[in-house]
Amino acid sequence: MAITEVSPLGQYLSEVRAIRKRWKVPKSDELWFRAEDSSHRKTHLQPGLYRPKENGARLPSTPSLLELENHLYEEFSRMGTQLSDARAQSDDWEWDSYFLMQHHGVPTRLLDWSDGALIALNFAVGNKGTPARSGAKIFVMDPYWLLKEIAKHPDRADAKSRWKQYWEKNPHDVYESDWDRLYLPSDEEDDEDPLLATPVIPILWDSPHVTRRVAAQRSRFMIFGTDPKWLSQLRKNPDARIAMISIPPASVPSIKQELRDAGVTESVVFPDLDGLGRELKQRWNARR
Repeated sequence: MAITEVSPLGQYLSEVRAIRKRWKVPKSDELWFRAEDSSHRKTHLQPGLYRPKENGARLPSTPSLLELENHLYEEFSRMGTQLSDARAQSDDWEWDSYFLMQHHGVPTRLLDWSDGALIALNFAVGNKGTPARSGAKIFVMDPYWLLKEIAKHPDRADAKSRWKQYWEKNPHDVYESDWDRLYLPSDEEDDEDPLLATPVIPILWDSPHVTRRVAAQRSRFMIFGTDPKWLSQLRKNPDARIAMISIPPASVPSIKQELRDAGVTESVVFPDLDGLGRELKQRWNARR
């Protein structure tokens, strides 16, 4: 639960190294990083589907949100094929379309991370003005520790058991090893089968890089279950390997310049015309 406030880029990288040393994470193992705005005080480490509305209104119940996500997923899968460079091929499209809809701004149960410390820092400060109205938070996580926490949770065994029972009833339709399909948005028919209920706890997912942007951002994903606060509650444990680095608003301009000097720019993180346009707009704002 360590919280450290940093200013210059060098101090940020030093803190990342200190976290790795404190957790005794081998140099060959990756840490995961996630940037969030400081204003998200009540929704840190929660995916977009579970974030409250901006006007403060209460969200619908979790079953209602899952039903809504299912509808959005079906519509994206149906219409996204003709609009995406990624093509629908066998069962891969079911997963690809889910990651793509998150990537293009549709609320899902996906919480995206990066294994690049500077990429996460760019997400934290890249779209902030000068002067910045708010700071940012960088969450640092040891995914290998989290995998162990997830593996020993009883909900994981329950999910695999339920899927095995479903597979035994439908051996020609699914594979026994594909129990993680329980995390995909489901249709109305699946919702009626208790064996196919969405698990409670999240799963870590090392997704194939379906777009250049996902590859450039070194994206890693966590798919949440039905408990939106599972990770934020886990972070409160004294031995949790989830740290938070705070970026104060006053440090945003200097960090943006240092990132640019290091070659971490919008067109690198977003390797398309939108990213290039944002990068040139930042230069325009800096010079006018």
